[in-house]
Amino acid sequence: MILPAILHIGQFVARYPENDFPKFNRITMIVLWIVAVFSVGYFCYSTWDASVKYHFTAHHWDFNAENVSRTIAIIIFSYVFINFLAIPIWRIIYLKGKTRWIIFAFLMSFLVGGTVPVVANLLSRDGYIERSIYLTSIVLLFMAAFFIILILYLNFSVEKTSFMLKIVGITFVTVLTIMQVLVYISNQDKESEYDILSQIYMEKVLEGGTVKGGIAYILKWNREDNSFDQEKFDSKLHPNLEQIEIDFKNTLLYDEIFNLSEKDFRESLTKLMEESHRNFGGYKYSIINFLKEHPDLKDKTLKLELNKELSRLGLHVFVTSNKLDNIFEEDFCTKGKSYLENAQEVRMFRVALESRWNDCKWDGKEIALSKLKEEVLNYFRPFVPSFTRYYRKKDVGNHSLHYIGFIKYNHKKNNVSEVGFSYRTYREFMHPTALKQILVLGVVIVVIIFLFPLFFRGSLVAPLNDLLSGVEKVNEGDLEVEVPIRVKDEIGFLADSFNDMVSSIRDARKELQDYAEHLATKVRLRTEELSEKIEEFQRLKIQQDGDYFLTSLLAKPLNYNANKSTRISTQFLLRQKKQFEFRGKRADLGGDVCITGNLRLGIPSDYKRYVFAMNGDAMGKSMQGAGGALVMGVVVNSILARSAANDRILDISPEQWLTETYEEINSVFKSFNGSMVISASFFLIEESSGKTYYFNAEHPFTVFYQDGKATFLDSSLMLRKIGLESEYPFQVFTTTLKEGDVLIVGSDGKDDLDLTPDQDTRTINEDETLFLKTVEIGKGNIEQIEQLIYKEGEITDDLSLLRIEYGIRSADPEESSLNTDKTRNDFLKEETSDWSASYSHARQLYKDGNVKEAIDELAELYSKTPEDIKVIKLLALLSFKDKDYIKAVEVLGKYLEVDSELSEYWYYLSIANKKLGKFSEAIYASEKVLAKQPDNTNNLVNLSDLYRLQNEYTRAKEIAAQVLDLDPQNENAKKILRKIENGISKT
Repeated sequence: MILPAILHIGQFVARYPENDFPKFNRITMIVLWIVAVFSVGYFCYSTWDASVKYHFTAHHWDFNAENVSRTIAIIIFSYVFINFLAIPIWRIIYLKGKTRWIIFAFLMSFLVGGTVPVVANLLSRDGYIERSIYLTSIVLLFMAAFFIILILYLNFSVEKTSFMLKIVGITFVTVLTIMQVLVYISNQDKESEYDILSQIYMEKVLEGGTVKGGIAYILKWNREDNSFDQEKFDSKLHPNLEQIEIDFKNTLLYDEIFNLSEKDFRESLTKLMEESHRNFGGYKYSIINFLKEHPDLKDKTLKLELNKELSRLGLHVFVTSNKLDNIFEEDFCTKGKSYLENAQEVRMFRVALESRWNDCKWDGKEIALSKLKEEVLNYFRPFVPSFTRYYRKKDVGNHSLHYIGFIKYNHKKNNVSEVGFSYRTYREFMHPTALKQILVLGVVIVVIIFLFPLFFRGSLVAPLNDLLSGVEKVNEGDLEVEVPIRVKDEIGFLADSFNDMVSSIRDARKELQDYAEHLATKVRLRTEELSEKIEEFQRLKIQQDGDYFLTSLLAKPLNYNANKSTRISTQFLLRQKKQFEFRGKRADLGGDVCITGNLRLGIPSDYKRYVFAMNGDAMGKSMQGAGGALVMGVVVNSILARSAANDRILDISPEQWLTETYEEINSVFKSFNGSMVISASFFLIEESSGKTYYFNAEHPFTVFYQDGKATFLDSSLMLRKIGLESEYPFQVFTTTLKEGDVLIVGSDGKDDLDLTPDQDTRTINEDETLFLKTVEIGKGNIEQIEQLIYKEGEITDDLSLLRIEYGIRSADPEESSLNTDKTRNDFLKEETSDWSASYSHARQLYKDGNVKEAIDELAELYSKTPEDIKVIKLLALLSFKDKDYIKAVEVLGKYLEVDSELSEYWYYLSIANKKLGKFSEAIYASEKVLAKQPDNTNNLVNLSDLYRLQNEYTRAKEIAAQVLDLDPQNENAKKILRKIENGISKT
């Protein structure tokens, strides 16, 4: 029954932890069962009339059918390979995670417990190892293998098992393994004891003592006259005399060889070989050949190496003897010759036989095939020392008599003796020990299986059952349960903790019930409190927005582009970050400030015209920054009004005017004791020459744009913010502008961009040179520069840009003021400001979770600017998330016409079309994602389901299988496959 056992172990592995391939496993099991049944039938048929033989080394009867047994052994090896190696490796490749390593441990156990015994079986059949070694190995290794498998299964199985089953199972296998090892050691000791006792009886009886110890026969051979003493030997009952004579002579030669003096060992050995008997020919030629192959070995070394060689040769001779003995007599002439021709390890024996064995003749005479086989096998008798155990038999009628013999060579008397013991006496000697082992094993099994549960009932089983019963009652809703604590051990601690937990739950439920009974009252009170807080919050919000609006109204006139120069053009734009609404009016608030104006410096008869421009950014958010900008605007406008009122000409140099202006503004901001500071850049530009005077108080570097190339005007920090002590001395710097040169000054809002606005984690721009590239692309135009900034990322701070261009004449100087004139540029600027505010407001609404309001805001923007890519992208995403699939399909399609590389939006488009029942369009979009992201399992599941809905089952199964290759545990793919099977069965 070994084949069914092996195949079912393989099926266990194939279905662990789940039967993932039921059809394949069922077919495999059926095929293996068919092969197993035919193999068993073939073995029974072949051995029905076969003779039997006794394996002395294993002490059991067996069929004398080696060819059939060898065939069955090969089939068993094939089953072991399939079920113990191929199936586990397949499962290791297929499964993932911890389960893969459990299967790997199973594989190692199978290799130890299955493969080694199978190989040992083949070797024992040939005689390379004793049959007893094979039987011992199969028991020991099977016990070890199943011990490991049981441990793994009990520790990692998801199936329902009891705690006692694990204790009993592990204990049972552990004790059996230990018992097997102890039994093996005990039996080996008994074997040695029998040999020693037998040799003692042999020595006594040869010295003339009484016959005892089961001695069956005594045979002596005198070397000098070549005669036998058969006084206590009956050839009709005792073993073959001819074989015993050969064994005598072999033993005598062995002892003489190794009793030779180490000095001149080679010469003495050669002489001894020349005097050896005829049946020793194979060994003689092998020894002579060994001497020729090792001419350098001498004396002691030669003796040691010869001993090793004879041990190796003895094994191959024994194997050859078994092989030849297993050949039937009628085939012996051909198959025996054929085997010896291929047996290179015993080629010298073939040489020794060539002179006597020719075809089916022996010494040139026709003899019976049985006699021929016997004569050939006599050349392969053992070549071993004295006191080696021999197993012998004698066929008497229809039964066999078995003996154990020991040979002794007496050098002094020059004779060889053999004392034969009854094999039955040997079995009677071993039987009491074996019987005791069986009884002990039986008692151990009964104790473990039946008494162990009783031993643990009071301290382990009963407390665990009590705890389990308590858990079940709690699951049913009974919170009055209390688990009794029997013993103050770990389980007692668990029971006590369980009781405390149930008590806490019971008290919590009572409190909850009390809350539920008074819930309406508490909800009403909490609602009233919440309403009051909301009303208070609304009042404060309106008051705050009023403050914001008042501050905004105050600040707007101060940001004044008052430059009237016809030689120097100044433009600026302000985009304050804080957007708010007060009583239906939308406004903004921030800390950026831009102011321009005109001055005349010199004396009335000799003065020069100058254009003044400044850009500043007050520290702080919202009101704090707006307050700083308001102070700056008031002070600067006051200084300009004082310096240029009534066509005044100041007799002062530009450097002195900028110095006095800085000192006055700095003293004002210092009065706030550091709570209000501002960064700023101030410029005075002479109209006639373009000579420019400036200072920078820790403001972003000014950009100098000339001939399409943008560079920084500043190179390093020159002054701290206004309102702070500066370690740098105040200094006015100069440069000269040429026709067409442009200066662009801006706050840090132009650099502080969120480059990944669509992701949860912000990525702030750290590249200061990014703005230089933006200026070059925008060709110095601040409206284009602003649009480019919006494309780079999301602005996170107030944005202000001041543009100064030298050498540009204007027919009407008033057109240069973008904040005061109602020109086309002013209209565009206001429109851009509104768009930016609306888009930022929509994004903020989305981040706050107000998706509906954000969609309404974006839809209004989309109607005004239907080609704006940022509005389209965000509106498409929010429409899809709001499940407005009609709008989502429209806007997603429009966005993908511009940016077809965004796989995520193709996936959204596919889902939206699928929801609307447009399967062809959905498949087209999903195939786009597949081309870009072939391992996207979400898209593969969607595409498989779409093909299923279109009844294209083959394509749907292919894609579902691809999903399972990437993620074997994907439940959606398995669900689709089940739907496909149902769909196919219905059709």
